Amino acid sequence: MDFDELNYFFFDLDKTIWNWDKTVIGAEDTIDSLREAGKEVYFHTDNTRLSRREYAKKLTDFGIPAEKEDILTSGYVAANYLARRNISKTYVIGEQGLIDELNEKDIDVSQDCETVLVGFDRQFNYEKLSRAFKILNEGGELIICSTESSFRTTKQVKPHQGTYNRALDFITQPTLTGKPSSVFRKEFKKYFSYFPEKSVFIGDRFADIETGNRLGMATAAVMSGDVDRDDLKEAEDFREPDYGLSSLTRLKRHI
Repeated sequence: MDFDELNYFFFDLDKTIWNWDKTVIGAEDTIDSLREAGKEVYFHTDNTRLSRREYAKKLTDFGIPAEKEDILTSGYVAANYLARRNISKTYVIGEQGLIDELNEKDIDVSQDCETVLVGFDRQFNYEKLSRAFKILNEGGELIICSTESSFRTTKQVKPHQGTYNRALDFITQPTLTGKPSSVFRKEFKKYFSYFPEKSVFIGDRFADIETGNRLGMATAAVMSGDVDRDDLKEAEDFREPDYGLSSLTRLKRHI
């Protein structure tokens, strides 16, 4: 399938569109070219540091105009997952972006609860770990928004939440609301209007590729993040992308 035949483009954010404080080479031009060609462009991320509204502003500030509804985050998926089960409070290891998504669903942050929700948290510490440990040790449910291990800026690579999931998931089996989970995919289908056979899911991790493949889309791995050429040569089944792109500039050439 040629990119010309595709009408819906779903981009990951971290390490695909940007390295947090700066876009990757070709990002703005590629999105502009797609939109000028009449393509629909949307975004997805497992990073819960910001809310959908804040991500839309960040994209717009980078010269990639976006609305809140153009973006699906694993934090929003988690909030919906809780709301659909009539859970009105949860203990949160995470930052304001995740809490904002919970607030939209009238879900309170509390230590007096039976669930622990874990997102990206740059202030993760022993006290938070102890509070979560108590809830889980008493039979509480563990919900994690991502398994991603690294968070990249233009200057350095830092730990993502996958590194401290390990401090909790030995207590109980977690429910994942991020990619490539069935929870994320079900919410994705409700959130966006698209035709799978006319869509492509783009990202830098095998979690992105598996998500897109399981959604019945074409998939493209951008080698600006966690996967490289050697990884892609060994990829099998749902982890094997239809396209391998050295950069987003390569995608633009096919538009």
